[in-house]
Amino acid sequence: PRAMSGVLNADRGRGMMKIYHASSIALAALVPAAAAMPEGQLAIDVALGAAMPVHSHIAMNFIISDYVPKGARGPTRAATLALTAATAVGLFKLNTQGDGITRTVKSLWKA
Repeated sequence: PRAMSGVLNADRGRGMMKIYHASSIALAALVPAAAAMPEGQLAIDVALGAAMPVHSHIAMNFIISDYVPKGARGPTRAATLALTAATAVGLFKLNTQGDGITRTVKSLWKA
C-alpha cells in the first residue's frame, strides 16, 4: 500500500524527486544520443522507453496537484497511472517487436 501511494502521489517525497531528477538527466543525454545515431540502438531505445513514462508520470502529478480540485485528485491520479502503464507497455512493445523509438520517431521526418 505504501509503495502504491508513492506511485499515485508521484510528486511527493524525496525518493520520487530523486527519480524525477535522474530521469531528467537521463533524457537530456539520451535524446541527443538517439538523434545522433544513424540507426536505432536498442539500449538507447530501452532506456528512453523507461525514462519517458516515469518522467512524464511524475510531471503530470505536479500538474494534478496544482490544477485539479482536491476531491478529483485520486481518480485523476489513478487514470494517470493507467495511462503511464499503457505508455510503458506500448513503448516496450515498440522496442521489442517494432522498429524502436528512435527509428519510429525519425521516420516521422522522412519525406
